[in-house]
Amino acid sequence: MVVIFRERRNVRQRTCRAGASASRSESHLAVTPIAEYLTGSSKSQLLLSFLASLLLLLSACLSASNLFLSRALTRRREVATRMSIGASPSHILTQFAVEAFVAATIATVVGGALAAAVIRMLLHWAPADIPRIESAGLNLSALAFAAAVALLATLACGVGPALLLRKKNIETLLREGGIRTAGSRTSRRLQGLFVFSQAAVTVTILAVGLLLLLSYRAMLQADVGFANRDTLTMNLALKGPGITPETYRRFYANLLDRLRTAPEVTKAAGVLLRPLEGPIGWDSEYTFEFEEGRRDPNQLTKANFEVVTPQYFETVGTPLLQGRDFNEHDEALNPKVLVINESLAKKIRTAGFEALGQRVRVFGAWRKVVGVVADARYRGVVRTGDDVYVPFQQIDVPTNYLVLRGHAPAQELLTLVRRTLKEMDPAQAIAGEATLEQMIARNTARNRFNASILMLFAIGAIVLAAAGIHSVIREALAVRAKEIAVRIALGAGRKSLVAETTQSTLFWVATGEIAGLAGAIFIARAASDLLYGVSPTDPAVASSVVGFVFAVAAVSAFIPAWIATGQDPMECLQSD
Repeated sequence: MVVIFRERRNVRQRTCRAGASASRSESHLAVTPIAEYLTGSSKSQLLLSFLASLLLLLSACLSASNLFLSRALTRRREVATRMSIGASPSHILTQFAVEAFVAATIATVVGGALAAAVIRMLLHWAPADIPRIESAGLNLSALAFAAAVALLATLACGVGPALLLRKKNIETLLREGGIRTAGSRTSRRLQGLFVFSQAAVTVTILAVGLLLLLSYRAMLQADVGFANRDTLTMNLALKGPGITPETYRRFYANLLDRLRTAPEVTKAAGVLLRPLEGPIGWDSEYTFEFEEGRRDPNQLTKANFEVVTPQYFETVGTPLLQGRDFNEHDEALNPKVLVINESLAKKIRTAGFEALGQRVRVFGAWRKVVGVVADARYRGVVRTGDDVYVPFQQIDVPTNYLVLRGHAPAQELLTLVRRTLKEMDPAQAIAGEATLEQMIARNTARNRFNASILMLFAIGAIVLAAAGIHSVIREALAVRAKEIAVRIALGAGRKSLVAETTQSTLFWVATGEIAGLAGAIFIARAASDLLYGVSPTDPAVASSVVGFVFAVAAVSAFIPAWIATGQDPMECLQSD
């Protein structure tokens, strides 16, 4: 029932926009799945955001595991000493579990407060066309789930390293605290695995976020077919008793004549549906005269249908490529004419005919092509297709939007339109005022929002990765402090020690980046409908992301290594 209602509502919107006189319908009802009804066209964005959230959670767990493992390794002599004087393994595990529980509790409280604040900020920042965005919020179920995940993850990260230490005997643990060793092979492999995983997750999120950001920039720079982006548009669907197609046309003609004579206005026109008004519009079946009778009438292609007044193409900046624009002679009693876009003209040329002069059946009537204009995008910045334009004097479908340009600011132009309408008919009013630039920004707002969210996730992943790598190097050097002091005392160079300390970590980072790139390419290809003007395998994106993450990792590894190798070896050897 919900699906049928939605489709009927869409048809009603289309009919209302066209006015009462356009009640004839060539549209068909379509069945929409309930999931699509609830999420609209946001399914890909929602899935991508959810996946990014899971990856960020994984990165946080990896960072916590890194930290707890490193801390456990530095405390192994403490563990061995306590076990040698009678502490049971269960006591050791209980201590680690309590410490992890305290950390999880603090993280949950702080994270919940931050989440509530961030959600409120995003609600103000998010575009209004995201389905059910008004109902977004931090509910108890979501908070309980997040708290449970944080608790389980932190307990696993905290107790896991303790289990590694519990398996060792006391003598081995005490010996590993000496000069000769720098931690078990298992612990080093685990730390390397954590670094590998964090690098992979970070590269994946950052690469996908950068692809979305570049796609958004490409959308803003795309040629949408409207060069005059400062054109002001507004809704003017006439209301009231006695409105007929003839009075509709006469009212618009008189209004445009008055506006064009105003000194503030340079161009003014009317159109059925303004550019980028939304994914719902008028689709009209069409057929060329030279293929009449050759195609199944039930399989005719469709084109975006627009009713326009003279000077419309000049006003919005759609170039006229061939032929002529509509003029005042294109009236109801004169031969019916049509202007098509370049995409439709190419189909005519492919069939071996010239576009100008061809007859096309549109909206139940044969019309002669008198002009060809550049392709324009009416349903979305990234959606292209065929467009057909009919003069408003030759059809009963009304123009519902005004478009105008002028020397004055937009607010003065709006005042002029309202004043003119009041003089002509005080019962009429305008609504939905916006420039074409604002319409483009509104149409791409969801893409900007998704890219920004993913870049925020990427920043969080970078911070976590840098903190994890820093902790790995720092704690590893704390374990090896006496060994490093002895080697420095025997003449080992500081640079060679730093290189030796960091090269293993950077090796795991490099291999993790390769895995992360593979994951990013897979995700980007799966969400290719969100990309525009950029390839999922863009080499510039891959190289910049890999270079940046590697540089962050190198700095995170270098700083603790440089500090540790700069200490006085005598002080280190004399310390307990």
